Parts: sequence; structure tokens; C-alpha cells
Amino acid sequence: MTARAVKSVTPFDFRADFGPQPEGIAAGEAARVSFTGEEIAGLIAQVRAETLAEAARVGAGAESERLAAVTAELALALEEIGQIMRLIEAAQFEAATEARVRGLIDGAAARLVHGQGDLFAATRPVEDLP
Repeated sequence: MTARAVKSVTPFDFRADFGPQPEGIAAGEAARVSFTGEEIAGLIAQVRAETLAEAARVGAGAESERLAAVTAELALALEEIGQIMRLIEAAQFEAATEARVRGLIDGAAARLVHGQGDLFAATRPVEDLP
């Protein structure tokens, strides 16, 4: 907000951009736009940088969604293993059978937990994104 008060307002001639040009400007002058080679190179570099940034953002978002889905599936699998363990504890098995089943389930859970580290190794580098 400005600290000084506005003392007067000057009228402005509002007109559509697509209407006829004022009399003082020749038609050829108004339509001509020119850029230097340096300006064009700068614009190309800017567009390239913005495009790469957008592609990286889209790729990161897709990868984040994929990792979230895989993590949710792993959490569900571990919860189901926990349910199986509770059912085994409630059932009456021989001690040797229960120990063998516990060992198999513990091994499966360990492989799932260890496999979470492989989620990040399977990601594609940014250069491979479309």
C-alpha cells in the first residue's frame, strides 16, 4: 500500500488490442517484432529449463505415488502375517510344528521387511523419464 495520497487521476483511452491501430503508428511497424540471437538463445534455455523441471516434477510425483502404493501393500502383508501369528498362537499345535510354522512366517516377514530397501533401488533415474 502506498503512503502518499493520490491527488488526481488522468483518463486512459481503453481500447481492444485487436482493433485498428492509432493513426500515428504505421501498420508495418506495429506488426514487426525482432529478437537478437542472444535473446532467442536465452528464451530457448528458459523453455528447456522449465520443461526439464516440469518433467522431473511429474516423474517425482508418479514415483512417489508408486512408492506409496507399494508401501501400503507391504504394510498390509505384514499385518496379515501378524494375524496369522495370532491364529497360530491361539491354535494347539505340537511344539515342533509350531516352531517350524513360526520360523517360516518369521522368514517371510523378514523377506518383506528387507525387500522394502529394494523399493528405492528399483527407481528410474530422472534422465530416463519421458
